[in-house]
Amino acid sequence: MKIPKEAKIGFIGLITIAVFIWTFHFMKGKNILKYARTYTIIYNKIDGLEESGAVLLSGYKVGLVNEIHFLPDLSGRLSVHILLEEKFDLPLNTVAQIFSADLMGTKAIRLNLAESDEFHQPGDTLIGNIEGSLQEQVSIQMLPLKNKAENLILSIDSVLAVIQNIFNEDFRDNFSKSFEHIVATISNLQHSTYTLDTLLTNRQGRLARIISNVESISSNLRANNDELTNILKNFSSVSDSLASSDIKSTIETLDNTLAQMNIILEDINAGKGSVGMLVKNDTLYYNLEAAVGELDKLLRDMRENPKRYIHFSVFDLGKTVIVDEEGKKIK
Repeated sequence: MKIPKEAKIGFIGLITIAVFIWTFHFMKGKNILKYARTYTIIYNKIDGLEESGAVLLSGYKVGLVNEIHFLPDLSGRLSVHILLEEKFDLPLNTVAQIFSADLMGTKAIRLNLAESDEFHQPGDTLIGNIEGSLQEQVSIQMLPLKNKAENLILSIDSVLAVIQNIFNEDFRDNFSKSFEHIVATISNLQHSTYTLDTLLTNRQGRLARIISNVESISSNLRANNDELTNILKNFSSVSDSLASSDIKSTIETLDNTLAQMNIILEDINAGKGSVGMLVKNDTLYYNLEAAVGELDKLLRDMRENPKRYIHFSVFDLGKTVIVDEEGKKIK
């Protein structure tokens, strides 16, 4: 049977179209000739996940993202369909996590298998979540450090404000003056050190003699140790004798005597008794002064008129002199 030319052309065209379709899907990572199971994951966002993205299990590619579209409920959520080409079952509660597959940020899906004895059926909806991006992870890790840095900056700002208030112009002037005084003090110390060094150098011979004298004194003390021991024993005997004597009663007697003397002096000071009246009463003083005055006039009268009191002649030759109370002659 002869095949018509048109049938051959149509057959070749179908084969060409099939090869084109297969090549197109193969270029997208799909192998339509290979068995695959489909699962669905619902995400609030996919962070750049694209169709034909890899689906990995333990780092090995087991499938790809087949289709991505929005849910018809207008919630903004996305439905992602994946094709698994490997023949294995997914345990219940397996998580399909979107993550960055490389440093360029290419997104892929990683299957985190759960521990369960039950398995998903093809077409089931898996649990989905998104791993934080490198930037988000860095931000999360750096957030505490950022907060600490901000607090540190605030503390440093407060410290700088306090330092600025402290180190004002007056403080700087005082500090400069204090530094000058410190420099002067150090200079004086250096001069004093030099002077002391010079003095010690000049007095080295005298110091040596003093040390020699001290050594000589210590040698003499060692040589006269027995005599010093006897002297100390004698002092001990004297102290024992003083301790055994009745010094206490003597001191008590002396104390009583001093107390009585104090009483007598207090009486005299108060004008009691004869001695007190003699010390405190001025009448006796004035009487004595008057008596001394009368006695003086009497003596003067006796010198002037001795015959008034003692007569050596029977005849009065007119030498009698009369004096008044003040001792003046009366004509």
